[in-house]
Amino acid sequence: MTEPDHKLTLYFHPRTRSTRPRWLLEELGVDYDVELVKLFEGAHKTSEYLTIHPLGRVPALRHGDDVMFESLGICLYLADRFPQAGLAPGITDLHRAEYCQWMAFSTSTLEPVLFAVLLDKGKDPERLKEAQRDFAAIVELFEATLRNRLFLLGEEFSAADVMNGAMMAWAYKSSLLTPGSGVEQWVQRITARPSYQRAHAD
Repeated sequence: MTEPDHKLTLYFHPRTRSTRPRWLLEELGVDYDVELVKLFEGAHKTSEYLTIHPLGRVPALRHGDDVMFESLGICLYLADRFPQAGLAPGITDLHRAEYCQWMAFSTSTLEPVLFAVLLDKGKDPERLKEAQRDFAAIVELFEATLRNRLFLLGEEFSAADVMNGAMMAWAYKSSLLTPGSGVEQWVQRITARPSYQRAHAD
């Protein structure tokens, strides 16, 4: 059984989904190692790396003897495994249901819609229009949620802000957010955190 103080190693490549768990690790303030997986040199296809992630993708995490992949799964695991950081409501906490909702939302709803908006330009015009409508609805949902809150769950930053904020930072950089809006202010607030800056320093 892996104990919390066992060695953590994140298999990482800049500007990929692996920045999410790296941001969270920085926020947790725990010691960890970064193993750079040089995607452009084919390091993710080596037999050695395929024993870590059978599909040859990043991120992956080794914690002691345990190895796992998927950015959402890693962030859920880390936030619960290091409860002293307060980045995940406890199982009996009143905010737990909303926390689970937003964690799942980040990869099942937000990510595919945002990627369609950013990557489908010049392809299928109808699909792009649909994605833009869906993204506008998502922004409205975030706007309503954040109207009287600093963060997605209220006054305290959580792993839900990491997972959703990592995606919305791309939207912000792509000028998809209304200047001065609550959503833009939230993105600016969370990306100004030292943990975000350290995770994106590469």
